[in-house]
Amino acid sequence: MEEASAVASVGLCAACRHMRVIRSDRGFVFYLCTLSAVDPRFPKYPRLPVVSCTGHAPVRPESEEK
Repeated sequence: MEEASAVASVGLCAACRHMRVIRSDRGFVFYLCTLSAVDPRFPKYPRLPVVSCTGHAPVRPESEEK
């Protein structure tokens, strides 16, 4: 999936450091919000596309992580 297409279909989760992609054996793709493990306000698998989220934390480019 292209980056622009992912942002359109997934929303904010596409570029959030708390999101983990889960792929099933049958080829389905799910977007897991890892904040759900520590804060009940966040759904484990949010309805997509996510257009607003108080827990959204943009992924930093690798060059900034050092």
